[in-house]
Amino acid sequence: MKRKTERVLWVSVTLSLLLALSLIILAPTVSAQSSSLSTENYLRLFETAYYLILRNYVDEVPPEQLFQGAMKGLFESLDDPYSLYLNEEELQSLTDTTSGQFGGVGLYISKDIFDETNANGRKPYVEVVSPIEGTPAYRAGIHSGDYIYKINDTSAENLTTDEVSNLLRGPSGTDVTVTILRNNDIIFDVILTRAIIEIPTVKWDYVNDKTGYLRIIQFTPYTTERVEEALKDFRKNNVDSVIVDVRSNPGGLLNSVVDISDFFFDNGTIVSTRSRIPGENEVFKAKLGTLVDDDTELFVIIDNGSASASEILTGVLKDRGRATIVGQTTYGKGSVQQMLMLGNSAIKLTMARYYTPSGVNIDKTGIDPDILVEDSDLKEEDINDYKILLEENRIGSFINKNENPGDREIEEFISSLRKEGIQLDIQFLRIMIRNEMNRRLDNPPIFDLEYDESLKKVMTLIKD
Repeated sequence: MKRKTERVLWVSVTLSLLLALSLIILAPTVSAQSSSLSTENYLRLFETAYYLILRNYVDEVPPEQLFQGAMKGLFESLDDPYSLYLNEEELQSLTDTTSGQFGGVGLYISKDIFDETNANGRKPYVEVVSPIEGTPAYRAGIHSGDYIYKINDTSAENLTTDEVSNLLRGPSGTDVTVTILRNNDIIFDVILTRAIIEIPTVKWDYVNDKTGYLRIIQFTPYTTERVEEALKDFRKNNVDSVIVDVRSNPGGLLNSVVDISDFFFDNGTIVSTRSRIPGENEVFKAKLGTLVDDDTELFVIIDNGSASASEILTGVLKDRGRATIVGQTTYGKGSVQQMLMLGNSAIKLTMARYYTPSGVNIDKTGIDPDILVEDSDLKEEDINDYKILLEENRIGSFINKNENPGDREIEEFISSLRKEGIQLDIQFLRIMIRNEMNRRLDNPPIFDLEYDESLKKVMTLIKD
């Protein structure tokens, strides 16, 4: 569906890599307002306070400083991490980023509103939603759910996503040291060399003659065409099953995910958006014709890095009983933002929430899988060993000396770790080694049938 404004579902407005967002230049008329009398009273009070400060504060204050501070305060009062004000400098930074002429590390980041009196498990740090495959952050082994603890010598505690993003960005080829907090008490440094970030959108292949594997990395204007190409090839080759993998997919364009969802249905609701503004209330429905036959088994693999547009696709396939969902609970981002120009600055404002066909909004809760496949949790006694491997970069050093180690070299390395007192599970160590090897490849394998537990579970379901 073509719309005058392109709605975006990125998990965060500020990414260490900011993607191609469509800037919205016209704000819709807001018809749902509180009492006009009350609004006018507050505006008069605000204007009075503004001029009192401007004319009477002990030091002269530039009007722009007061305006910038007021705007920041307005958005902080919303208690919404996805709504924010961008001053001229921040907006220019966004423009530079979307042009692709910047150095970044390749992280999608977000931050919950933090309140010390009611933290509820949240931390005062920016969280990694997902690293982007092939980027410096991905190659360094940064994970979804990690927190950015420090950047160079600057503590990241209480920094906004904008501030963290600005510290991570810089000229391509320069280094930045990022301190990562993982699993509450594991802290380690990684040195990242900034690079021009190129983002893939779709990868696909065949697990076997009868099973197609489709990985959607993000939802962009180009994703629909690539997904269509993959699904048509699967149908041409008469697959019995299709696996759609949206792990670590942070979202993207609403129109893109609606069009892709439409490939699986020829009628009915895909997603709806609800807002206080009547023009923003919309129900997106499937059109006649599909690319996947009804008798083709469909599976979706998710994790806690699957957010926003990924959750729309997962939600419609789950709610309408079209696919079996496997993996871990998704991120839980169920709101829609628009970018609205404000002179030389801009605001990004949550304008609506989206709802799955069953009427559920998954904001802050996520979508649970039909079949849970949990990541292996470290035992309490293993945490210190894991910290040693990370802090001393033992796995990376081993791969540096053995670029493509065989079974014998890996067994000898694990044996040497055992002699040093490292007692981590052998399978866990092998997965760490395999992941480190894959991260260094220009074209890593699209799927891993040996160590990917969620994919292995799907293949078991297919065989059954």
